[in-house]
Amino acid sequence: MSLVLVELRKTVDTRAGRWLLAAVAALAVAAPVVQGGRTFPEAAAAAQLPVSILLPVLAVLSVTSEWSQRTGLTTFALVPDRWRVVLAKLAAVTVLGLAAAGFALTAAALTAGGADLAGLADAAGPADAAGPADAAVAGQLALVDVATMLCGFGFGLLLLGSAGAVAAYYVVPIGWAAAGRLVPALEPAARWLDLSRTRAPLDAPGVTAAEWVRFGASAAVWVALPVLLGLLRATRAEIR
Repeated sequence: MSLVLVELRKTVDTRAGRWLLAAVAALAVAAPVVQGGRTFPEAAAAAQLPVSILLPVLAVLSVTSEWSQRTGLTTFALVPDRWRVVLAKLAAVTVLGLAAAGFALTAAALTAGGADLAGLADAAGPADAAGPADAAVAGQLALVDVATMLCGFGFGLLLLGSAGAVAAYYVVPIGWAAAGRLVPALEPAARWLDLSRTRAPLDAPGVTAAEWVRFGASAAVWVALPVLLGLLRATRAEIR
């Protein structure tokens, strides 16, 4: 637990990290207002957008800074077990994603109105019809935020370089999404493996079983696989 707290503190120890968190928070508050969502799902989707787009950069930097700034020499000397350090980073990134999702969803609920906030609070017990649906959307969007954070974390582990990992995190999925839409032969695969497409239904209630399966398939490729391969690389890479 202490290692997780240390890794969480590292995310705000740098000026870049603090400014990025501040920018994400400001955009999460402003987005639902600008978008003008009248219902909680609409406001939540708007508030969650900057979290899922910008915050994964912090997940990338949480890994790559150990190599690019040579702090790994100190980190792994103090804690010789690399698995403990890397798994602590993974836990910290997950906690940060959940915290950011909670902040964005709270901002969305306040923007959408007191009735939606009450619906979220009463979702566990008897409530009006909107309560459980709003709670479902909140959970789905929190899952999306964590998935995008872990995707950035995986790219960081794989490349172990800040510039390359950040560029790859944005360029590779966007390039695949564009290819899936422009090349007819790739369309069937893109329906299953384009994370930007498969996560779209999670912005609203009533996600079907087929939509969950497609989201799971794309998350396996863009989240689980990079994280697993990256864990292997980060625990074996030479520290310089």
